[in-house]
Amino acid sequence: MKDELRDNREGVKAQGARLKFCALSLFCFILANTVRIAIYGTLAAAVAGASPPASLCAAQVQRAREVKAIPAGEVSVTLDEQTFNALLEAIFSLDQPLAYPLSRGGSSESCASEIVLVREAEGVRTAVRFRDGRIDAPLAFRGTYSAPLLGCLKFQGWADATLDLGFDRAKQALVARVRVRQVQLKNVPSVFADGVTGSVQDAIDARVNPIEILRAEQLSARLPLTKAGSRTALRLRAKEVRHEIAPGELRLRIVYEFVRED
Repeated sequence: MKDELRDNREGVKAQGARLKFCALSLFCFILANTVRIAIYGTLAAAVAGASPPASLCAAQVQRAREVKAIPAGEVSVTLDEQTFNALLEAIFSLDQPLAYPLSRGGSSESCASEIVLVREAEGVRTAVRFRDGRIDAPLAFRGTYSAPLLGCLKFQGWADATLDLGFDRAKQALVARVRVRQVQLKNVPSVFADGVTGSVQDAIDARVNPIEILRAEQLSARLPLTKAGSRTALRLRAKEVRHEIAPGELRLRIVYEFVRED
């Protein structure tokens, strides 16, 4: 009997020892995984903090590739009246005259509502004149106008116009816009005078403008540079064009800068 009790006590002790060992093993497993998770989380946070966002990386690369424009000095160009008037003479010598349709008045095969620029009309000659700080450009013309009830009206006259200069940076060009101040007509009944005058002004404003006087790229340069695995270049780009209208001539000062091209 005593032997049985001793055996039972020893069995209970052995089972208790096994339970303690299992509990200790489970605790060690949980502790190890908890530490592992904490370490992984810390490392992930450190990596995330050290790595900038993709957008920031792209911005840094873009900034690294950008090169500031470097001032490159000025170029002076002088154009006189003779240059422009010689161009007009060359235009008038062409077989095809400069004709512009009128915005008002109907057109037909027998009577096209249009104006045609000519060398001279009513004692006024088409020309370019530099004076008093402005560019005057009287324009002589003749034309036809399809008028209701009266049929085809043939007229002639001239427009008192000026040229307004400006620099188009996108096109890298000095451009002029013809601004009509007044129109003088002959052979047009007074009842149709206002309509024809407005049509002539609209035709010149819409069909002639803008006029390219000079492209800055004509006085520009491009320097190719070759590096391992890439090609780039430095281009001389016009930053602005300043003009001065003197008696008989137009003086231009073109301000340049060097920019990088990839």
